[in-house]
Amino acid sequence: MTALQSENCQTNDLNDLFPMSIESLRFSLDNSIQIIFTGYYNGYNVEVRSPEEITLLYHMGCFGKGSASRSRPALVNSDRYPEIIRKRQYLQRNNWYKKFGDSGCTLVSSTLLKELDELTTKIVSDGEKLKKKDIIDLVSSDEEFSHDDVDTENAVNQSFSSSEKDEITVVIPNSDSEEENYFAALKPQCCVNKIKMQEKLILTPEEAFFLAYGLGSLQVVYNNNILDLEQCWTLLCSNDRHFVDRYVVYHYFRSKGYVVKPGIKFGGDFLLYKDGPGIRHADYIIVIKSDTKQDDLITILGHVRVATTTVKEILLVEVLKPNGVTSKLPESLHLYHVKEVLLTRNIPMTINNDD
Repeated sequence: MTALQSENCQTNDLNDLFPMSIESLRFSLDNSIQIIFTGYYNGYNVEVRSPEEITLLYHMGCFGKGSASRSRPALVNSDRYPEIIRKRQYLQRNNWYKKFGDSGCTLVSSTLLKELDELTTKIVSDGEKLKKKDIIDLVSSDEEFSHDDVDTENAVNQSFSSSEKDEITVVIPNSDSEEENYFAALKPQCCVNKIKMQEKLILTPEEAFFLAYGLGSLQVVYNNNILDLEQCWTLLCSNDRHFVDRYVVYHYFRSKGYVVKPGIKFGGDFLLYKDGPGIRHADYIIVIKSDTKQDDLITILGHVRVATTTVKEILLVEVLKPNGVTSKLPESLHLYHVKEVLLTRNIPMTINNDD
């Protein structure tokens, strides 16, 4: 094993790119057109709720991840792609709507809360009458439809005309048991869903403070109050004792143009992407050295082995704090230095000569 200085992730001067002042990192835009996003602190992360802000933040720097997605927030156009959920999910949402829904709901809304098992017989009969219909009424009342096809069609159309298109969802059976005939017996059915699971953009504390302090493009709201930079810094530090080191490292690599993402999946603190998660895999796994965390040889070998099997490299990073200087954060972040060491694994190759 060798320890070398990283060629791609280091400059001659550690402070050449970090830290930058707030003014130097702000967008060079006129104040009248500068975009200020709004994030809500939930006790652990900062969430952005506006769909327009979610789209801009993710596509202009790959900030955050979707609350109901693996990475990229899936803001699905419901007019084209109805949501597909399991039967148990549909029943659970019905229970939520029954507990927290509007008390002044219509007949269609109230009957939406019924179990699907109780409507199985009615669904079959309705399906036979409406073979040419794409939508089967799963939320109609207990009253039987008349045998007149016209009245039946009017009842179904009236049920769905009172609902928005984004309330239509597709219900499929549960897949708990891995049976061979699951897909053969799969009979998806359309119904009205009154509970909308809104996608949110989840920002890590480091991402949120970088947007607020480094770029000046985010305001953090907590308990219905907009926090200034000092209040936001104090709040984030109070919930994570390693926040200072983590933010210094995050700001350092972000200022170099890398997309920085959490690296817990690979046993590190951060992952570094050159082009973004949606374009190519991460190039480096960041491991931050800490006074409270002693990295022995076995731990380091484990990090290198994980990086080797996933075609990545380990960057061991140490945050050098100022000595003998009373610093007031975050104004004194420029006094911090970052030292990085690239760990590689060299496997000697044995050449057998049969001559």
